[in-house]
Amino acid sequence: MRSTCRSVRVRPRRSPRIRALVCALGVALLALAAAAIPASATSGHGPQYSLTILEGATTLPEYEQASSTSGHAYPAKGVAVSIIRAGTTLYRDVENGENAYLSQVPAVGDEVTLESPVGTVVARTTYDGLPTMDATVCAGSTNFSGQNSPGEIVEGKYFDKVLVHPYHRNVEVHQTAYGEAQVKTLSGTSFGGSFLTPLVLGEDVEAIETLKTPLAGEATYTYTSEVERPVGACPVAPPPFVPPPAPALEGTIAKLLRTTIHGLLRFGARDVVTINQPGTIIQDLYLAGGRVPAFASSSKHHSLPPALLLARGSATAKAAGKVAVLLRATGRGRAKLRSAGGVKAILVTTLHASTGAKIDLARHTITLHR
Repeated sequence: MRSTCRSVRVRPRRSPRIRALVCALGVALLALAAAAIPASATSGHGPQYSLTILEGATTLPEYEQASSTSGHAYPAKGVAVSIIRAGTTLYRDVENGENAYLSQVPAVGDEVTLESPVGTVVARTTYDGLPTMDATVCAGSTNFSGQNSPGEIVEGKYFDKVLVHPYHRNVEVHQTAYGEAQVKTLSGTSFGGSFLTPLVLGEDVEAIETLKTPLAGEATYTYTSEVERPVGACPVAPPPFVPPPAPALEGTIAKLLRTTIHGLLRFGARDVVTINQPGTIIQDLYLAGGRVPAFASSSKHHSLPPALLLARGSATAKAAGKVAVLLRATGRGRAKLRSAGGVKAILVTTLHASTGAKIDLARHTITLHR
């Protein structure tokens, strides 16, 4: 660009100093004008290709279609879009201009190709059915979350539309409300965010994911996948889980202990108890003739001295079933039994369930001989 002081006309009566100032001002204005020209107007860029898949439904299905597959190429050299399943072309549109359009969408796993010029494949994309929106993107909620393809940018928006009847014209769809989602998390295959205002029944909500890929010769390919649906009611929260009541604690002595005084002192005594749920089994062997704790509340036993505890045993049941309980002599019981030729004892069995329940089984009287 040429810019000299000769290109600026100055009145002859002005002084040389004024002429120099006017010249400098003219040069500055020319420089500003050159800087204001967009770079895209002074430098070229490579071809631009795009493929867009829109799937879903709208609140006005009779007037708007939310299912399409379209391709675009600029500059126009002809464009073709195809949906291929298992090697067979199901749908294909070929155009001489910049845009190709199909009113069908691929199924998950189908291959979608973009050609420009026709016969030259620019991109092959295997459709994964994403993005999707969670059911909690619903009326009364500001939530915006769902699943997306890895590495793709996600955007969201809602809009409200009504039908209008312009004078002497066909029915048209007019947008009355619009809002964008604030995507706050985008990690792996899920996204999350929110709208500034709660969604409303009658609006449409949309999730959009895009991926822009550079190609040779400064060209770019942009893949866009969109899902649109009417705003629905929020799912009803499931009732809180209430565990079923535990069965009543029950048990029996399946095999009563049989031993001698000598065997009890040396090896202990073993019996088998059944219990119908997880818990603990405690058995006490008392010397007959005294006040047994389980029956201390009976008035007829109040005058008796406490019964001597000869042996005790316990076992834990991890599940319902039979459990072996080993009783061993206590210190005082051992001293008593060493000098006894025979004793009569009372076996008290107590069951403790893990739920906190407790029961005493029927007492058994046992005679121990030397």
